[in-house]
Amino acid sequence: MTDSQLEDLTTRVTTIEEQLEQVLDSLDLIRTIQNGVRQEVRATSQSTARLERTVRQLAEISARTQAVVVRQQDELEQYRADIRQNQENINRMLAYLENPNRGDTMPN
Repeated sequence: MTDSQLEDLTTRVTTIEEQLEQVLDSLDLIRTIQNGVRQEVRATSQSTARLERTVRQLAEISARTQAVVVRQQDELEQYRADIRQNQENINRMLAYLENPNRGDTMPN
């Protein structure tokens, strides 16, 4: 081999070594990015799980609240019916007291 060929071979080897270093640097960067992505995915998964639990809890609270509201509405309707009945009884009693000589009996 001539000096020129040896020098050309040395230059090629040096170039290949430099390219390999660049590839290794790129691979190291990719590994670092992958680790970061992995950590982000883990954190996101944990946040998603917490969010899902919170949503389930809110749904349960909403369902219980709705049941209470329905029960309260039913009770309110019953109270209103009782008030109407009591008002009718009061009106009958007042009518009797205003004119006791009609021959009606005292309302119950």
